[in-house]
Amino acid sequence: MTLVTIAVTVALLSGCTGASAAGDAPARDAGSASGGPPPASPSYPTSESAPIPVSTPDAASIAQAAAWLDAVTLPEGAVRTGDSPRVYTAFSGWICTPIAGREGEWLVPNASVDDTIGWIRENPPAGLTATTSGGSFEDAPPPTSATVAFTPEDLSQQGVLFRVDRRGDGVAVRVEVVALGSTSVCPTPDSGTRFGLPGQG
Repeated sequence: MTLVTIAVTVALLSGCTGASAAGDAPARDAGSASGGPPPASPSYPTSESAPIPVSTPDAASIAQAAAWLDAVTLPEGAVRTGDSPRVYTAFSGWICTPIAGREGEWLVPNASVDDTIGWIRENPPAGLTATTSGGSFEDAPPPTSATVAFTPEDLSQQGVLFRVDRRGDGVAVRVEVVALGSTSVCPTPDSGTRFGLPGQG
């Protein structure tokens, strides 16, 4: 093989290699273009964007609950059997939060459920307004349990709930007191509806 032949062969091989490299370049560019910009990093809420709701009652509501419980009066002979100084933050049936709640228990000897409920309704604590009215029917058997509740004049979701249960020859009275404060939040009812007052279910 002559030097001329070798030179021609090397030139041809170099041309093929260059063409192949040039042909590959657009493919790499196209692949980069189709990928687009890198996806944005997901964002997550922080404590600043999701404030924690207040879960404890304020001092004013605690004081109001204590005052309403102290204002409870029952028929003559009632004996107090339980009083929790603890402040409850939730009671079944009370829909707002946070609340200041207190409770107390009494026994009333030689009393019926109907008579006790009637006496409580006629002697509301702290001048509160009864949310229910009436009693059992005259021809119905004597009830073994009944409730009556009271709320302020603004008919808000707070007040005093009495539950009276037959106990031997007398009755047991359990009292739940709930007071709202400046941080209390109540749910909004659906359009055209409203929530029942305390004691109305």
